[in-house]
Amino acid sequence: MTGLSRKKWIKLTLLLGAVRWYNVLLLTVAQYIMAFFIFGENRDFERVLWDRKLHLIVLANAFTAAGAFLINVFYDADKDLVNRSKFATLYRLIGQEYLLNAYVAFNVIAVLLALMASLKVFLFMASFVFTAWFYSHKLQKIPLIREVSASFLAIATLLSVWLHFGEMHIGLLLYLGSLFMLAFTREVIKDLQGNKGNIIFGYTTMVVVTGAGFAKKWLLVVNVLSLTLWFLGNANFNHSMGFFSIVSLISTGLSFLVSAMVGSTSGSQVLPSADAMLKAGIVIHLLSPVVVLWM
Repeated sequence: MTGLSRKKWIKLTLLLGAVRWYNVLLLTVAQYIMAFFIFGENRDFERVLWDRKLHLIVLANAFTAAGAFLINVFYDADKDLVNRSKFATLYRLIGQEYLLNAYVAFNVIAVLLALMASLKVFLFMASFVFTAWFYSHKLQKIPLIREVSASFLAIATLLSVWLHFGEMHIGLLLYLGSLFMLAFTREVIKDLQGNKGNIIFGYTTMVVVTGAGFAKKWLLVVNVLSLTLWFLGNANFNHSMGFFSIVSLISTGLSFLVSAMVGSTSGSQVLPSADAMLKAGIVIHLLSPVVVLWM
């Protein structure tokens, strides 16, 4: 292999890491799981399998998610030198021009695929691309808006699948709502972990504005309210939501337990464990609709 070819392969490998291919793959699998096990009427998997529009949406989502991760790497380059120095140094080897060219290419491919699906999907995907850029450019420097918008972006790909099928599904509101809380709690935990870099480079997160101690208490209160809303909501349903009630309770309960664990200590030693628990919870939550197959 020549030196030039080797350099290209190294850049491509680093690019795959920058787009967090494992997260993109997880989101892709989660969308198909939703389509097959939640919207697959009477286990009519063939209907979903030959749904051309669905495949275009999933593929477009993969490119938009990859683009969102790339633009986040671009805007967070300086901050990551403090919070994740090894990570930032590796991706500086890619080069800003290469990074931005890949970002533009991914988003162009995504909106073209979305346009092939439908005008409605195109508008949704174009909005997602703009919001992801605006989040990295502006929103992530505004306390609370930062955490809420990041959590919304985390579930946006699943919303596009719901948009495609266009069916009102109360259980799915529970499923997506509890997933939102997992993502939101993790965003605050990430802010606590990266507080030093956020302060240095002017990212006014909730943790920076209120202090770590108050932010932990505030996070616990939000999770208590979320858990209370779950019980009130389920009490008002005239029928059991089955799988959706169970998985949403587990995920909402995990968010509460993690926030309680973090709030009970004044140090930062529990933050890596809390983050790992939430990441595991998100993965399990996304894959959990497979359980519907045996219900």
